[in-house]
Amino acid sequence: MYRTSLNLVCFVAVALCAACGGAQFKATPNQPGQKALKHGVKPELFETADALPQPVIAVGTLVETTKKGEDDRKAVEKDFKLLAAGRGCDAVVGLTLDTDEQHAVQKVYHKGADGKVTIANEEVTNQTFKWHAQCVRSAAADGAVPAANPSAVAPGPAPEPAVVSGDTDPAVQAVVNRLVTYESAYLHHWKDKLHATTVDPLDAVGATLELMVQVDKFWKVTVPTEWLGCKSDPRSVACLDHAKLLKGFRRAEDLRRDMEHLDRSLAALLWLRKNGTRVTVYLDTFVPTETSDSAMRATPFWTERQAH
Repeated sequence: MYRTSLNLVCFVAVALCAACGGAQFKATPNQPGQKALKHGVKPELFETADALPQPVIAVGTLVETTKKGEDDRKAVEKDFKLLAAGRGCDAVVGLTLDTDEQHAVQKVYHKGADGKVTIANEEVTNQTFKWHAQCVRSAAADGAVPAANPSAVAPGPAPEPAVVSGDTDPAVQAVVNRLVTYESAYLHHWKDKLHATTVDPLDAVGATLELMVQVDKFWKVTVPTEWLGCKSDPRSVACLDHAKLLKGFRRAEDLRRDMEHLDRSLAALLWLRKNGTRVTVYLDTFVPTETSDSAMRATPFWTERQAH
């Protein structure tokens, strides 16, 4: 009896894995797991989350690698929907396909008319196709009305669309308003994107990450080396105090790790709607208006922890 039950469990587990094909799920950082959809409730495929009952939650990312590209679309859609249902998502949003080409040199054997075999090194190209989508839970999954516009269901192949239209989403705009104050000192390459009529959420995330790299170097290298003299006297009181000060960077590093996982506009939008305040607090606390000693000493990060 025990062996029969165990075999049945193993069979079900294998069947479930096979049913999802090669699809994989990656949870959104800091996002709690969701209950699976009720039996018989099937997720739908949408180009954007705009048509879904709000609010929506980006539960995670769906990824699958295939060998035939567009010919695999129907199978991938089926895999993603099945996997999404188990993760509590009632919508699969923004299905896209990326093609990756890898070039390699391999030995090829040729047999001539005289029967002799020669070996030649030839370049070959291998293609893999990687599918991405967001696993999204809308208010409809908790009993609200279904999506108001059934035509929003993606009919077939389409590039990733913009997730906002018209004015920039307020959550994104709040971050952009802070970022533009650092254009001349840190982000002059981002000027056009930050002043676009509709700022892509992924651009706001990208600009913030680039700024964070510069600010990280400023506090950890420039300040102790150029202004505190820590290269020549690392045991000075100022340098020891600065080492303690840098412990406050842990929350900044946690924020950066969260943002580095965002690789789609929709995911960036949903994340900023939930975490935009964390970004603006970071900008207001850690970023000096310019890379100078006086600007450094005027930041809340310095004044709150080191000023006496």
